Amino acid sequence: MITSKHTTLIILICLLILLALGGYFLCWPKYQEFKWKKVEIETKDEEIRKKEEYILNLGILSEKLSAYEEQFSKIDSALPKDSSIADLLNFFEKTSSENGLILTDIDVSGLFSSETSVQQSSTQEDSGGKIQKMSFSISVSGSYSAFKNFLSAVYRSSRLIEVKSIGFSSSEEKKDLFDFNLNLEAQSYAP
Repeated sequence: MITSKHTTLIILICLLILLALGGYFLCWPKYQEFKWKKVEIETKDEEIRKKEEYILNLGILSEKLSAYEEQFSKIDSALPKDSSIADLLNFFEKTSSENGLILTDIDVSGLFSSETSVQQSSTQEDSGGKIQKMSFSISVSGSYSAFKNFLSAVYRSSRLIEVKSIGFSSSEEKKDLFDFNLNLEAQSYAP
């Protein structure tokens, strides 16, 4: 015979089994989801921390680079992004007049010839398409000392200008004046 003690024990065992099954099927998945969310939150926190550290490092680098702003402006003026020949020729006109020379002729036909175009495109390919070279020639008249000062001013300028060749002849009118012909090459940045 089953007594009430046995019945209570059986009910208690059934309840414990039901509780264990309910905990396993209802609570365990929620616990696993909770653990997964916790790991996900920790991962996101780590990503946020790394991004904040990255932004902080960018700020520090920006401050360090701002100390070199003057040097960067020199580079920008040496390799201007605007490859305007008008600006370059204006520079030579101003520099020649400041040094006591007369700018008598400007020849930019070398910029538009097919040979120069092929040379420029191959130069761009060799250097990764970044530096553009412009060849042209100018003629100036004046004294030798003024010409020497002019060349010095050209080389001291922040622009990358190379004198390829110099030709000169004495002026027929005055013996102390000379006519100077310069073949030049300037460089600019081609973005």
